[in-house]
Amino acid sequence: MASPKTKAPLARPIYLDNAASTPMDERVIAAMVACLGASGTFGNSASKDHVYGWEAAELVEAARDAIASAVGCSPLELIFTSGATESNNLALRGLCLGLKEQALAAGNAPRTHIVTTTVEHKAVLECCEQLEHEGFRVTYLKPRCDGTVTPDMLAAALTPDTCLVSISQANSVLGSLNDMEALAQIARSAGAYYHSDCAQSNGLLDLDLAHSAVSMVTLTPEKIYGPKGVGALYLRRADNLPIKPMIVGGGHEKGLRGGTLATHQIAAMGKAFELMAKERAAVTTHVSALRDQLIAGLKQIPNAQLNGYLDPNDLSSTPHLPGIVSVSFTGINGQYLLPSLRQVACSTGSACSSKELKPSYVLTEIGLSDDLARASLRLSIGRFTTAEDISAALAAITTTVAALKTA
Repeated sequence: MASPKTKAPLARPIYLDNAASTPMDERVIAAMVACLGASGTFGNSASKDHVYGWEAAELVEAARDAIASAVGCSPLELIFTSGATESNNLALRGLCLGLKEQALAAGNAPRTHIVTTTVEHKAVLECCEQLEHEGFRVTYLKPRCDGTVTPDMLAAALTPDTCLVSISQANSVLGSLNDMEALAQIARSAGAYYHSDCAQSNGLLDLDLAHSAVSMVTLTPEKIYGPKGVGALYLRRADNLPIKPMIVGGGHEKGLRGGTLATHQIAAMGKAFELMAKERAAVTTHVSALRDQLIAGLKQIPNAQLNGYLDPNDLSSTPHLPGIVSVSFTGINGQYLLPSLRQVACSTGSACSSKELKPSYVLTEIGLSDDLARASLRLSIGRFTTAEDISAALAAITTTVAALKTA
């Protein structure tokens, strides 16, 4: 009997979706693998009765030290979680419910007002929606056309009842940067705590949390060549935050997060942050050069427009992460854009909402029509992207857009 013919593997598209997830660095993989198998550091870090547990605990604390050093805080201020979504839940719901419980126990009326923006990640927006069901009131700030909010916009929204402000440092679709420190200072001056989801920017920007007014920061390694399924939450120790645990059982992480710590993932997260702290300047230079190449090529495509800038003709008008470019194309049917662009792996918006048929809510919130939001691409560059990748991607995008205009 003749053996069946094997199909040739399909050529993999050029990867320009690093804002969704980056491939793991080989050195990070090595740190993770060293925790696996009978010869690895596989023990439960909560096991205090033997060397296997001690070794795992030492590895966890070494990772905590590395992450703390990278973001400029004390290791005592970091709580490990399963990722950015859990960190956001612990920050928002954990603090708001804890503050409410604390106030009621003292016989005081709790503050129940929260301020965020309409372009936050769904992990923040859906937490806020849940808190509305639990008796809190939320103000959703509509951003400027670049996706950012100003200190004046925040100040106008604050009330004596405001307990928490949650605004991301970097927008995950546009790459535009809020002035996190200025916003945090405004919140603190009104007696409110400030949280920032830094999942998109951590490691890529220089953070100095020890000298910051920010109370809580969400951290994750999956955008900086580390693993998925692990994250951390920075809790400013001086604020003595009354966090109510969202996951209970076992008293892990100072009683704030139940569950056995994933030593292999935590070790890998620590390595990812350590490497980015050392190599940030080189990575930024490399990615920025490729971004400039990409933008220059996109500007040659008729009816292409960049998103996320106060002035699209002046790229210095809005600070940006180095690797995210959002572009829209007028005059085409956007529902065919991504399916037709088979040579490039990218997205129209956040990966967590990309299965929806609706246009990106971030793009419509900054003023794009539904049709133009659908006819958009988020192209995100990483350290493993090459100039040849950008050239090939530009050729594919140019051809695809031209074909859709004539269809």
